[in-house]
Amino acid sequence: MTIELLKGSIDNHIHCCPHINKRSTDIFEVVKKAEQLKMHAIGLMDNFSNTSGYASLVKKNLPKIKLKIFGGLIMEPPSGGVNYENAKISLNYSYFGNDGAKFISFPTHHTRYIAKLEKRKKNYIKNCFYVPESGPTTETKKILGLIAKKNIVLNTGHLSAKETINLVKYAKKIGVKKILIPSNTFNLKTISELKKYKVKFEFSYFFISKATNVPLTHVDGEKHKIQGTNENLLKLLIKTANPKNVILSSDCGVSILPKPYIGFSKFINQIIKLGFSKKEIEYMIKINSKKLFSL
Repeated sequence: MTIELLKGSIDNHIHCCPHINKRSTDIFEVVKKAEQLKMHAIGLMDNFSNTSGYASLVKKNLPKIKLKIFGGLIMEPPSGGVNYENAKISLNYSYFGNDGAKFISFPTHHTRYIAKLEKRKKNYIKNCFYVPESGPTTETKKILGLIAKKNIVLNTGHLSAKETINLVKYAKKIGVKKILIPSNTFNLKTISELKKYKVKFEFSYFFISKATNVPLTHVDGEKHKIQGTNENLLKLLIKTANPKNVILSSDCGVSILPKPYIGFSKFINQIIKLGFSKKEIEYMIKINSKKLFSL
């Protein structure tokens, strides 16, 4: 049943690009499998580079495929960091000139919030990205302005609940229309607060998988575990957000997990077992992503 549901679906969070962790697959295998399963689109993510280049490379070399492939920029230090010029360059980083980043994400691991959870050293934490209580910095505001102007997706990255709310408040104020929030570790109160800003909430298979119990290298040579969640809490989070505001993804690619299409299928099956209807599932794996990423 879930394999059939993959037809027309969108997995916006796949890690298959070069990485310091071993990958379960490569970009061409991912694309060919998604095409075979008649998925509508896949999104590529990488902590080390702007993936719109990889997406463009595949489209150039496999011109007959119907699958839509897109990428974007996670502003981690190895990919250029949180700066305006880096974000601006990402928008046209492709073979076709107008096929650059479909999303720009604030850091996922080089944030003070995550660094503290990983018990990093003080100097490391000091150099990580954060959103001050007074609001975004001038550089962050410039990047948000660019996102608003180009009408692409703002991914808030892995920030604390308070930082995410402050970032979203300002983004909405200046006209950012498309906002995706990784929400696996937030509580119900935070989801309820963010819901007021008409954002989309992303929940991923990775965070209820065995991968959260295994120390992994994500952005450097150190190994750290990631805070996970459980099915009962996930059900409440999705219901609080409302499936019409939720996007499900695999966040697969690491070698200890199934290949992305299998992980995505398993995740969908878990969500079905939690009691969500077929229509609700369609919103979470098809309709919402298609609208958000203009696919």
